[in-house]
Amino acid sequence: MRRAVLDDDQRDIGVPMLLHTAASLAQDPDPSRFSTAGYLHQAALGRRLLETGYLDGEQTGASLLSLNFHEVPLACRQEAEDRIRRAVALGEPYDPDEAVDGLQVMVAFYDADRDTGLFADRVCRELGVRAYFFPVDATTLETGPRLSDDDLATIAEHHELCYHTATHRSAREITARNQESEVRAPIERLTRAAGRPPRLAAWRGGARFDAGTLGDQLLRDLGVRHLVSNWSIEPVE
Repeated sequence: MRRAVLDDDQRDIGVPMLLHTAASLAQDPDPSRFSTAGYLHQAALGRRLLETGYLDGEQTGASLLSLNFHEVPLACRQEAEDRIRRAVALGEPYDPDEAVDGLQVMVAFYDADRDTGLFADRVCRELGVRAYFFPVDATTLETGPRLSDDDLATIAEHHELCYHTATHRSAREITARNQESEVRAPIERLTRAAGRPPRLAAWRGGARFDAGTLGDQLLRDLGVRHLVSNWSIEPVE
């Protein structure tokens, strides 16, 4: 699964993914939807939708197109802007707390070194797009400076700040020993910057909510309401 996600990220600047939401999932969804094969199918549909504007009649019930970025090098910025323009023209802006008929579109920036984050803030403001930022304080995947508290506050004026740990951790890596630095402190930092707790969260590895993990228990206790996985955005319950 990890290899499939990394390959997708390296293929394109801005990876389109057709995600499920609670509205498109049954109470007991088929577990095969949340497999590597399920991910690859939803990713292929996302690429087809972004490239052609159509799904050629193939329907899975999923109605959220998420265009996901990590680092955006300078040479790729025009391509990134073009993909954002193309994506947002396909549907209505996504909001996790609003029910909308038809396709919704979400533009998301994960990890985001400072240079990428400031570029994303500027270009999305110019395009009238409310983007979703999932910053971390440190990651081995990127070496540039990170977004400062002041940067986050500026971004939050127009965009949504979302939780993604401090040092790029999975839910199962959260322990009683590191919960303060990896969960509580980052959520408090985002809350100060935005004036409210983050509504969305995502773990490294893209796992779905699991009430048996300490990390997910903390998200629920700290007021996070929705978890982004490799396949879906679902309520934290």
